[in-house]
Amino acid sequence: MSWVEEERRSLAADLRIADPGAPTLCAGWTARQLCAHLVQREHAILHNIWDQVTTRSPGEERFMGRMVAEAGTPGGYAALVDRFAAGPSPRSPMGRFDEAVNLVEYVVHHEDLRRGSGPVPPRELPAAELEEVWRRSKLFLKRGYRKAPVGVRLAPDGGDVIAVRSGPGTVTVSGSPLELVLHAAGRRTAADIRIDGAPDAVSTFTQWAARA
Repeated sequence: MSWVEEERRSLAADLRIADPGAPTLCAGWTARQLCAHLVQREHAILHNIWDQVTTRSPGEERFMGRMVAEAGTPGGYAALVDRFAAGPSPRSPMGRFDEAVNLVEYVVHHEDLRRGSGPVPPRELPAAELEEVWRRSKLFLKRGYRKAPVGVRLAPDGGDVIAVRSGPGTVTVSGSPLELVLHAAGRRTAADIRIDGAPDAVSTFTQWAARA
């Protein structure tokens, strides 16, 4: 089983036991809405794009909202989770490039589900999976800090430090690869990271991160 298949299986298992109305780290989305998003991005790509472009506030997605409504009963929610667990069609772009486009997505949304109601014990992911997540996150990490007011370096536990943003002053954000990915993905308060650097740079970065 590939890492993306293992992560899909694990995320589906947690979705099945979650309260469908439980909050997630995705503001405005419950577990039911998060699951609907995962299904829509793999099975209704054009609807997913439309919702992303036209929705002003999370939770008001036109097409995803229909899917959420259909999953309003216990049986409907179970069917939605089953559809996600089945994975994308091998003929679709999401299926042909499953590992490339879905592994990091699944890992981040898994933590959105787990941490939506507050801190939880960290997941013990295999070192090889963490390495693969980190490798596939490199371009994504740079996008996460493109508007940072200071230079940013990321220091994964046990790995090489990488520069993701140049600027006046530099901070180093340290933590496990998973926590660094979550921080770059905008889950700032939920990510267990450390920030080091000159006091002014750390203060400037911390204030920016709280708003970004």
